[in-house]
Amino acid sequence: MHIIVFEPKSPSSDSICVVISEATGSRRQFYFPFAQYLSEQHNLHVVTYDYRGIHERKPTQWNLVEHWARRDCAGVLSYCLDKYNEVVHVGHSLGGNMHALLPSPINEKISRTILVSATNSYLMYHKWNLAFLLTCSSLYILREPLCRFYGYYPARTVFRAGVDMPSNIIRQWARWALNRQCFVDENGQVFTDGFQSLKCPILAVNFADDEFYTRQAFDKFTGQFHQSSNIQTWHLPKGGHFSFFKEKQSLELWNEIVRFIKYADTKLPTIINK
Repeated sequence: MHIIVFEPKSPSSDSICVVISEATGSRRQFYFPFAQYLSEQHNLHVVTYDYRGIHERKPTQWNLVEHWARRDCAGVLSYCLDKYNEVVHVGHSLGGNMHALLPSPINEKISRTILVSATNSYLMYHKWNLAFLLTCSSLYILREPLCRFYGYYPARTVFRAGVDMPSNIIRQWARWALNRQCFVDENGQVFTDGFQSLKCPILAVNFADDEFYTRQAFDKFTGQFHQSSNIQTWHLPKGGHFSFFKEKQSLELWNEIVRFIKYADTKLPTIINK
């Protein structure tokens, strides 16, 4: 498991640690510009990591999303919760979905959560475009031949996009995408503990021009955290599914996000009116 910690130059006694959990097809390096910005410009500790099995190109026992959530993500968060006064979790796409699967004692201790483009991935909540056709092809036509031939799902090896990952991750995702509740076990029962145990303020950030998902997909996911003390959604015009973490496109928005990270301020960003 690969972990990178960005330490501020002048750490304070009331330290805040930001943990960034990645999207399915991303790696920790994709989040380095955002992590460096938080650490260097705002004196925050930042942790990025990869889920086990990512890009290893071999069969692995770490082969379910629950393993990533309850072992990898939970392990990183638990370490940070023991070390720092406050832990803020930034979950991108699948990284935000981790909260549906995390152990309750971890969810309960998080100070604030930012969900960036985190959705309920039910297929009918997708936008019906070329990306939808490619998603269906990958999940339901090409998946099994590729997984059986390579022994893992070769997204990077074959398609030169995303990352290679364990076969059962993509199989589980394909099963979830056919269920309106999305996050269900093998018997179709919804994972409820995670949704019920996250009680901190939540800021959900998503974008109208997301390549994959409709607003309904974002709202369906966020709306399941009934115990949160405060949920605020920023549904912004432009940012796609990935551009929030690209400095040139999002520096102004990053400045606004820091107010939530430090103070739980959810006031709509001024840039939305530009």
